[in-house]
Amino acid sequence: MKKRFISIFLLLAIMLSAISFTSCSNDAKPEEGSVTRMTVDINPSVEFMINDQNKIASVTALNDDGSILIVGEAFVGKTPEEAIEMMVRLASDTGYLVQGNVEASENTVKISVSGDSKYAEQLKKDITEKANDTLKALDINGKVEKVEALKIDALRQMALSTSLYTEEEISAMDEDQLYKVISAGRVETALLLTEEMRSAYYSAKEYKISFAEREETARIIKELGGLYNLTHAAYKTALDVYSTAITELDNFRYEMLISPESEYQKSLAKLREAKVELLKQKNYTASLDINGEEYASATVTLQLSEENYNKMLTAYEKIGTDLNASLEALIAKLRQAETKLIELENTLFDENIEAKLQEKATEIEANLNAAKDGFFAEFESAHAEDIAAIEQTLLAKKQQLKSEIEDGE
Repeated sequence: MKKRFISIFLLLAIMLSAISFTSCSNDAKPEEGSVTRMTVDINPSVEFMINDQNKIASVTALNDDGSILIVGEAFVGKTPEEAIEMMVRLASDTGYLVQGNVEASENTVKISVSGDSKYAEQLKKDITEKANDTLKALDINGKVEKVEALKIDALRQMALSTSLYTEEEISAMDEDQLYKVISAGRVETALLLTEEMRSAYYSAKEYKISFAEREETARIIKELGGLYNLTHAAYKTALDVYSTAITELDNFRYEMLISPESEYQKSLAKLREAKVELLKQKNYTASLDINGEEYASATVTLQLSEENYNKMLTAYEKIGTDLNASLEALIAKLRQAETKLIELENTLFDENIEAKLQEKATEIEANLNAAKDGFFAEFESAHAEDIAAIEQTLLAKKQQLKSEIEDGE
């Protein structure tokens, strides 16, 4: 009888503990409609946007190694803990995390979580624990390090570059609103796996919508006819210059940054190959007995691999720097064309034009919304072969890394 009472009390204690744990978990739930940003940096750097159901809403590579790591993987819909475990395991499979004779500092997993809510604090603990457990399960000597989330100024810059909001609108937003804007942009560009392609998309969309709005304005002025024909001719001439500048910028981005025939992409291919050799040698060296005969020569080969990689990286970065200078010049030219349009709007648009534009505001807005909604499909169609080629290249490089690591085991 006594044993039975003890069993009953034990069962009640377990049930109460479970209830208490559930209550704690409920307190740590994300707020309704909230978005949380989580980053994981193992050198492959990846961003995860988490919705209010504690599920991954989007995954975005923050560098080229990150693009290789996440391609072909189904992160969306996973919990953050599942995502961090996948990241660590993928990094191990591809050699970014090294088993064997390495210092823990060489296998550092850096994580950040936005916000200071109970949910954010609990999430930091949960994913840190999961990352540590996964490292241990894989027999990797590593460490997990918490780093600060982005400050609000950096968030504003990110939101500005991934949306159509103006600087004034972005400046008026709080952190929660900024994360929602960024998350929407990430979901929109989920199929664009590289930073170059995403930048091309955001730039093309911004100027496409800006041009479409002014094209609508030119159409309205033309409808007025009569004395406004001269106004329309002047505005249309400036609009054509603006259109040409947009086309030049889009063509430059594609030909110099995205095209597989560009020096930039050729340099990137060499850099990726150098990274494969570096990771291969790093993993091989770590697998050797430090007192063995092969270790000394393997260390020398590793140093040579590092030097070659750094050489390729320097060449790649120089091309990028040179291209950015040319890109800035084209953007400046485009801004000049835009400034000319604004000057004409301020000097030539009288009360009749303003009244007509106000009268047609609903129609103009509907046309612009249609252009916004259809832009991704238009962009995807125009660059379908490039998007597919990028994905296949990344998948091939990922498989190459896996094969090299497997062969070295």
